[in-house]
Amino acid sequence: MYLIIGASLAGAKAAQTLREEGYTGRLVMVGEETVRPYERPPLSKGYLSGKEPQEKAFVHDAGWYSEHDVELILGRRATHLDTAAHTVTLDGVDELHYEKLLLATGSRVRTLDLPGMDNHGIRYLRTMDEAEALLASLRTGATWW
Repeated sequence: MYLIIGASLAGAKAAQTLREEGYTGRLVMVGEETVRPYERPPLSKGYLSGKEPQEKAFVHDAGWYSEHDVELILGRRATHLDTAAHTVTLDGVDELHYEKLLLATGSRVRTLDLPGMDNHGIRYLRTMDEAEALLASLRTGATWW
């Protein structure tokens, strides 16, 4: 099995390239978020402005993964890697054995450490869920402070 940890743009493009280059074995992609891989820049551009639908941010359409025999395991977090045993543990419980591994985990949002940063109106925009929450606040005219 070829295991890709990270179900975002890099992971999705790696899976696509593996299939295009002729890899026919089992291909599994694990992601912490509950939605299929998407690109982050469209969230802060076309989607929030209402010029583009959310669907435009996704790397592949919903059926691409099954059509290309890519198993998506979403909403799960890789919590332990044992390179000697070739295993990755998900959420501290389930263990996956791999032959080849690609870590495409990307980065985390950098938060500010300033007075008032615990205010409920402070927003970060990195994930689809955060974009949805921000858009909902913008639509309702919610008070941010």
